[in-house]
Amino acid sequence: MRIGIFTDTYFPQINGVTYTINLWKRKLEEAGHEVILFYPSGEYVPQKNEFPLRSVGFRYYEGYKIAIPSWVLRNARGLDVVHIHGLFSQAIMGAYVSKLLGVPKLHTFHTPGDEYVGYLTKRKPLKKGLTKLYNLWERKLLNSFDIVTCPSKVIKKRLIQKGIKNPVVLSNGVDLDFFRPVDRDLFREKYCIGDEKLIGYCGRLCHEKRLEDLINVSGKFEGKIVIIGNGPAEAHYRRLAKRKKNISFFGFLSKEDQRAFYSALDVFVFPSIAETQGLVALEAMACGTPVVGASEMALEETIKNARTGYLYESGNIDDLSRKIDLAYANRKKLSKLCLKEVSKHSADKTIEKVLLMYESQIQKSAEMKNKGSKLSIAKSKVNNILRRRKQKEIDA
Repeated sequence: MRIGIFTDTYFPQINGVTYTINLWKRKLEEAGHEVILFYPSGEYVPQKNEFPLRSVGFRYYEGYKIAIPSWVLRNARGLDVVHIHGLFSQAIMGAYVSKLLGVPKLHTFHTPGDEYVGYLTKRKPLKKGLTKLYNLWERKLLNSFDIVTCPSKVIKKRLIQKGIKNPVVLSNGVDLDFFRPVDRDLFREKYCIGDEKLIGYCGRLCHEKRLEDLINVSGKFEGKIVIIGNGPAEAHYRRLAKRKKNISFFGFLSKEDQRAFYSALDVFVFPSIAETQGLVALEAMACGTPVVGASEMALEETIKNARTGYLYESGNIDDLSRKIDLAYANRKKLSKLCLKEVSKHSADKTIEKVLLMYESQIQKSAEMKNKGSKLSIAKSKVNNILRRRKQKEIDA
């Protein structure tokens, strides 16, 4: 099978979407399929069958780039299916290629764009208007796809409420071959951390992650707090933590160091309020680390209360402190349950389901074409009969 993936975000930008797309591409190729990837250009050396498209920076969100619609057909010839990750320029490009080639198109919903309108403007009337326009665009676009997948039931419900027809829940999946418990002393020794309690966060540093909660709980926590990652709000969070002696920022880490970090933690803290699934929470669980997260959006589903961690009321620092203590006290039990629960989110299981979707849509498309071809032949026969009858009448 030859699969075309069109995405609005890819490396060098680091986030859950880019890692998910890269993981899916690798798993699909391991299964014997050919994946052709189109993405906005950046400071990243493309690998086999990865085609960067000319792009411009998006001034309102650091690191994000917008691909300029390009003539990609020379690299898209022979596609059996188009799969789109994104809602903007690459969605338009992918939909165009799908129509041109007459192949099915699927969409995976990753990001609630209306939650990010605040990056464009703080003026309430303008923000309200832009949100309305965005929702109209989102509904029209998503309803044009053969299948729309989303990573959680919470997001499926949200999409249905916004008028999206029949979204399908499909976990983005975690690479359980890689994310697994490793020696928890590896990270502590490398970064000179002793036997003290250790909690932390790993991911993009942006305002919707609400790391204010983790920073503000530092006064109630007797141990070390480590924050890993970078992003547009990094300077803001560093200022907030400037006088907090038990907080350290480690910047971007390799995947190997991230795995060691998850394994070294006593508790992973995830204050985000805008998750469609929460990939880093699943990665932490896969390393046997319980998660304390905000009771917001998909985290209410991803974190199984008292099984894989605990949910707390966003902004309530006392509640967060209590839940961290509770997770620490029950860490051994929660760790075993984390490993059991996260197995449901295996990337291999996700890819099996994706391939079934591809095959069903390709077959459906072929049947429609065959039906259309037969109808065309039947119409042609009828027209020929009518023409002959008319000619006979003229000759008579």
